[in-house]
Amino acid sequence: MKITIFLKIFNLFLICLYAFCLFNIELRQVWFSLFILFLSIPILIKSAYFVQDSKLWLGSFLLFIAIFNIYVHFYGLRFSFVYPVYILIFGLSSFLVFAIFRQNIHLKVFVICVFEVLLLSIFKFAYITTFEFVFIQVIFVLFVITNMLVRAKINTRSN
Repeated sequence: MKITIFLKIFNLFLICLYAFCLFNIELRQVWFSLFILFLSIPILIKSAYFVQDSKLWLGSFLLFIAIFNIYVHFYGLRFSFVYPVYILIFGLSSFLVFAIFRQNIHLKVFVICVFEVLLLSIFKFAYITTFEFVFIQVIFVLFVITNMLVRAKINTRSN
């Protein structure tokens, strides 16, 4: 069976499963997260079959976001408590692409996201003051921008 026919049948199955989940009272409140979850699964299947890094990043990002949103909803966590995890999810999707496709830019994005989450966590748990946080944040952003500009200049040089 061709993959496109399989995906059409699988998508129809996922639509039916989504409709069934909407009839469940407990799952009705996370309808958007379920929609994102069921949307990410065919994208991940396409990325595996057609070996596409962009679909892998998008599918894993949507999958992680959906799972985490369902977790946040059922445990009643506040956004002010969990917002660094969303930045980490962005980095984890890039790390997954790096692990499979060995694209160094995704490793750099992962490292930048991890440092940002560490900085936010240190500030959130009140280990540093607001002034120190802003100072370190400005230095970090300037370092990232400078590094990007140097890399862009190196890549645009003519031989």
